[in-house]
Amino acid sequence: MPEVIPERFDAAHMDQAEYMDRIESNQKIQCVMVLDGSIDEVLLARAVRLTLDAEPIMGCRFVERLRPYWRRRQDLDHLELVSVTQCAAEPEASGALMEFLTTPGDPRHEPLVTVKVIRAESDTVAVKVDHIAADTGGAKDYLYLLCRTYNRLQDDPGYEPSPNSAGDRSLAQVLRRFTLAEKARSVRRGLPPKAAWGFPWNGEGRGDRAFAVRRMPEESFRALKAYGQERGATINDCILAAYYRAFFEISGAPDSTGCAILVPIDLRRYLPDEKAGAICNLSGQLYPVLAVETGESFGGTLERVRDAMSLFKSDMPGIGAAIGVATFVSPGLRVAGRFYRSRIQAALRTGRCNPYLSNMGRLSPERLDFTGAHVRDAYLVSPMMSAPGFLLGASSFADRLTLTIGYAGAPENAGTVERLLDMLESDLLLRD
Repeated sequence: MPEVIPERFDAAHMDQAEYMDRIESNQKIQCVMVLDGSIDEVLLARAVRLTLDAEPIMGCRFVERLRPYWRRRQDLDHLELVSVTQCAAEPEASGALMEFLTTPGDPRHEPLVTVKVIRAESDTVAVKVDHIAADTGGAKDYLYLLCRTYNRLQDDPGYEPSPNSAGDRSLAQVLRRFTLAEKARSVRRGLPPKAAWGFPWNGEGRGDRAFAVRRMPEESFRALKAYGQERGATINDCILAAYYRAFFEISGAPDSTGCAILVPIDLRRYLPDEKAGAICNLSGQLYPVLAVETGESFGGTLERVRDAMSLFKSDMPGIGAAIGVATFVSPGLRVAGRFYRSRIQAALRTGRCNPYLSNMGRLSPERLDFTGAHVRDAYLVSPMMSAPGFLLGASSFADRLTLTIGYAGAPENAGTVERLLDMLESDLLLRD
C-alpha cells in the first residue's frame, strides 16, 4: 500500500526568512542544462511529478499565516510542470530561455518546481526551483533527484519512489551538534555590518527584468584555480576579490572605507556526508569587510580576502548568522515582516545596501545527466534582486565557471551591470 503523505508540514525558520526576502528578490534558483540530443518530455514530466512525492515539500504551497506552514497541493496530477517550446534558430531559443528565467512565481499559488524544454537543433532544459523551499544546496539535491528519477523510469516505467515525509528540514539538525556556549559565541560574531555602499541603480531599479550571464573558458578557469592555489586561496576567494574590486570602482566608495559583501555558506558542511534530512534551506552567512585601497593589484586584494575568509572559517562559520535569522522570524511573519520592510525602505532612502556573492558551487557531471540525452553543459542562475539589493551568482560545471546577475530596471541599468562584469572578468582572466 502506498505511503500516505501528510497534508501539512511546518514552515522552517529559514523558509519564513526566504519568504520575506520576496520583497526584494524573485527567490528562484534556476539551472540551465544544454543536452547533446532530445529528451523524452513525457518521461520527464512523469519524473518531475514523482519527485514531488519523493520530496513532499516540493509538492506543497506556502500558506501565509502568523505561523506559516506548507500544505500539499491537491492538483499535482493536473499541473503543467513541463512545457516545450520549439525554436527554429538560436536567437529564438535564447529569447525563450530568457523569458523562462525572468518569469516570476508565487509559492502560495504556483508550483515550486517548473521545467522548460527549449527544442532547437538539440534540447536545452531549464529548471526553476523556489528558494522558499530550497537553498542552492537543496536545489542541487532536487536536480540530482530529477535526473535519477528520469533515468530510473527508463529502466522501470512503473517506478514509484518512497516519500521522504519525515526528513528533517529544520536548522535544529545542525544546531544540535553545538553546545550552548558555542552557539552563544557564534551569535556575537554573526551580526551583519552596517552597509557603507551600494549598487548605483538608475531610476528605481525595478520594472523590466533581465539576466546578465558570463561564461569563463575551461582553460582560464583552470589557470585561475592554479593561481589561487599558489597563494593559498580558494576559487571563492578569487571571485570575491574580483567582486570587491569591481564594486569599489562601480560604487565610488572612498578610500579606507570598510565595506562588506554578504557571502552565504552551506551549513550542510556540519552534517554527516554533508547531507540534510530533506530538501530544505540550510544556509548561514559570512560578512567579510575590506577597506578600499586605490591602485591595489588583484593579487593584493586576494591576499586580504583570503585572510578575512580564513578568520571566519576558523570558528563555526555561518552558525551565528543562522541563529540570528531564526530568532528574527520567531515572533511570526507579521512582526518580522514589518521590521524587514522598514530596513528595505531605509536602504532605499540611503542607497546603501551590502551586495551578495552567492557561490553556488559545482554541478556534478556524474549526477546531473539524463540517459539518452547527455548534459554537455550546465550552469546555475542566481536569484534576481531589485533595488537596493544586488547579487552576483557563480557556479561551475566541468571546469567551466559561470557568473550570473539578475536585475530589474532594465534597460537603464544594463550598462552598469555589464561594466561590473567586464571588470570581474578582467581580473578572473588574470589580466593584472
